[in-house]
Amino acid sequence: MFIQTLFKQSKQELLEICPADKLLDLVCELLNKELPEHPAHHHILFTANFKLESLKNTVNHHRKQEKHQLKLGQFHSQMYQQLQKQISDLQMLIDSYMELNIDVKQMNHRLRFHYEQIDYLFENYLLFMEGRFSDESSHLFWQAIKDDVLDIIRKVV
Repeated sequence: MFIQTLFKQSKQELLEICPADKLLDLVCELLNKELPEHPAHHHILFTANFKLESLKNTVNHHRKQEKHQLKLGQFHSQMYQQLQKQISDLQMLIDSYMELNIDVKQMNHRLRFHYEQIDYLFENYLLFMEGRFSDESSHLFWQAIKDDVLDIIRKVV
C-alpha cells in the first residue's frame, strides 16, 4: 500500500477560476489603470478615496464656474458632466472591489447570469496581457473593458 501511494502519479487538474475572482482581477487591473499613483501608497482604497476627494473638489469648482451664455461657461458645464461620470465610475469600481473581497461565494451566486460575459472579458484580458493586441489599441481596449465591467457591476451590485 505504501509503495502504491509512493508511485501513484497525481492527476494534473486545471484549477478553474471562479467568475467572481475573474471579475475581481479585472476590477483590480482597472483600478490600477485609474490610479497610476497607487504603488506609491500602501492601500488601493486609500489612493482611490484620495482621488475621489480631489475629483469632487474639481467638480465643485467647475459647477461654480458654469455660465451657459459664454463658451467658457459651456466648457465648465461639459467638464462638470465628464467629471461626474468619472466619479461615478470610480466609485462603482471601488464598491465592487470591496464587495468582491468581502464574500466571493455570494458574488458568484449573484453573477450567475453573467458568467459568459465575464469569461469573454477575462479571456480577452489574458490575450491582451500576453501582448496579442497592439499598443496603439490599448486605450480603446481598456475603455471597452471598463464599460463592460461597469455594466455587469451595475446590474449586480
